[in-house]
Amino acid sequence: MKRQYIKSGRGAVSVLLAAACASTLLFGCGDAAESAEEETMSEVIPVEAQMPVAGTLVLKNEFVGTVSPEESVYVIPMVTAEVLSTGISVGDTVTAGQELCKLDTEAAELQLASAQAQYNSAAAGVQAAEVGYEIAQAQYDSTVAQMDVQNEQTQRQKDLTMYQMQMQIDGINDGIDDINEQLVKLDEDREDAKDQRDDLNKARGKANEYVKQAQAAYHAAAVAYGYEAVQARYQAAIAAVTALETPGVTPDPAALEAAKQELEDAAAALKEVEEKLKPLAEALQAAQAAASQTSAAYEQAKAGIESIDDGKEKLEDSLSDTYKTKAQTETVKNLTEAQLNIDTQQVQDIGKRTAALGVDSAAAQVNSARVGAAGAKVGIDSAEYQLDMYTLTAPIDGVIEAVNVKEHDFASPQTPAFVISNKKTMTVTFGVSEGIRGTLRIGQKIQIDRNGKLYDAVITEIGSMVDQTTGLFMIKSCVSTPDDSLLTGSSVKVTAETYSQTDALLIPYDAVYYDDSQPYVYVAQNGVAKRMDVETGIFDMELITVLSGLSTEDTLITSWSANLREGAEVSVQMTADSGKDSTETAADETDGTETAADETDDAETPAADETNGTQTTGEE
Repeated sequence: MKRQYIKSGRGAVSVLLAAACASTLLFGCGDAAESAEEETMSEVIPVEAQMPVAGTLVLKNEFVGTVSPEESVYVIPMVTAEVLSTGISVGDTVTAGQELCKLDTEAAELQLASAQAQYNSAAAGVQAAEVGYEIAQAQYDSTVAQMDVQNEQTQRQKDLTMYQMQMQIDGINDGIDDINEQLVKLDEDREDAKDQRDDLNKARGKANEYVKQAQAAYHAAAVAYGYEAVQARYQAAIAAVTALETPGVTPDPAALEAAKQELEDAAAALKEVEEKLKPLAEALQAAQAAASQTSAAYEQAKAGIESIDDGKEKLEDSLSDTYKTKAQTETVKNLTEAQLNIDTQQVQDIGKRTAALGVDSAAAQVNSARVGAAGAKVGIDSAEYQLDMYTLTAPIDGVIEAVNVKEHDFASPQTPAFVISNKKTMTVTFGVSEGIRGTLRIGQKIQIDRNGKLYDAVITEIGSMVDQTTGLFMIKSCVSTPDDSLLTGSSVKVTAETYSQTDALLIPYDAVYYDDSQPYVYVAQNGVAKRMDVETGIFDMELITVLSGLSTEDTLITSWSANLREGAEVSVQMTADSGKDSTETAADETDGTETAADETDDAETPAADETNGTQTTGEE
């Protein structure tokens, strides 16, 4: 029996023991016990009762969390230098870009002056090299002009021949251009086809994902509506009626009527669940049809790309043949041109190359000078950058958490000078077990308690890896309206809704009994107590959910009596909690589990695979 059963019956047991002792004194133990048993069996037991209600039970857990700023930065000096001034203290509020302290810049200023002198020298070298380049270019232009005059006479002789051959080459080039345009068009068509294929592939992936979602939704709904349990109940009801109506068997009319009523109720429940699941089944069929269509379109797009690739390969072969023809024609043209210029070409080439060498040398000197100037400019930029490092500024808006420098001391990159935290939004981190983790979700509202002061928060991150130190999964939440009470590193109490159960019957926790781990209740039918085996779910200190075996039409006996058993006559007094309307209730500060664990006859309370009650540490 349950603990409540034992506690509730303590007064009644005391009365019975006193009566038994008195009877023993008057009549003897044996006769008195027999008389008392006959009297007990024949009396009507007064009981309290109520009608089970349908609703939702929500349980909560408590955890220990640690407060930290959402954004915290270390301001680290990039140079080692003496601190000249700082007016910042711990607790000060600063804004991004605000000056925190100044360092001695003497060494950086000297480096900047040296870099500037080097740059000025390099810039003068660039100007001198450019003048030399202009002179070399003028000499080259003069040489080329003289050669052009000499070449003008011979040029006219070859123009006609070369023009005819060039026309032939131009025609070939036009053909090449046409092929290239066709190739570009094919590439564009192929890109369009690839985009279409990729879009169809994404659509196919989405369609398959919709199929998975529809399947998951259908399965989840079937589980949520207890489809298998309702089917099992319906089959059991059919079997019960069939057994009672077997030819040659005279059934108990009341039992047959009850079995038929149960069959009718089970059939109605099954039909109701199937009607609820029908839209999800239709949605699943629609998702599967859409997935099939997108897959077919995707394969068609792939075939189109292959067709484009075949056409492109043929055009590329044609282009290769055309280039070979062009190369042959150009070779003939070049041979002809060489024959026409055999007397003067070599002399002209040597003269031009000699003049060009002077220009190239001058250009190289200009480039070298410009490289030197650019290097000197980099030195200036580096020195100016170094100079900026001697003023430390706040990278974010926030509050100064730590100050590790003071005037006339030396700051160095090995030690953060300041620690700044943005406390406009604070983060609370807490650990949960794997079972609790599965009940939480991103965006879920939770409550933070700091020394009795409550804050609203939202879960922003659910850890996917076990912390090796605690063995828990870390959960992060955001407090959007913090105040000075939420100190960095302080501990707070976190309260979050975890387990819940919907579409279940809610009955008093004390109304359930256990027989070899089988939960059962007593109901009143026609003035007689009847035991009904039930399947229970989660529970808190007052309520427990019933998943099957009981309905809102049953009159549930909620009070305890030592004489309460199957077949006992009862006088029912309905309590204020009785009724048939569905209600919804939440269990505050209680952590139950999805199902009550198996118990033996002498077990006092249902066990759960997680701790029942509020959590006051970081472990579940």
